[in-house]
Amino acid sequence: MKLVLAVFLAVVAASVVTFVRYESFSPCVWMEQDLAEQSGLPVLVVQSRIRAGFLIEGVVDPDPYDCVLAWWRFRAEGLPEES
Repeated sequence: MKLVLAVFLAVVAASVVTFVRYESFSPCVWMEQDLAEQSGLPVLVVQSRIRAGFLIEGVVDPDPYDCVLAWWRFRAEGLPEES
């Protein structure tokens, strides 16, 4: 029972932190905000770049799964490589 409670509290804490950081639970919004923050470009330009990237990949209407995968790739590109 304690394990279930611990997992539940961890999920709630992660949800609260995510919502405080991004003000949304949509991974598409996460990617937009992170890319805009990193590049310093206006949000409309970032949205257009993201949309173009999805279109190049053949994704016309990205769903949350597509967005979270793209967001993970984006976040992984910013990590320093191990030597």
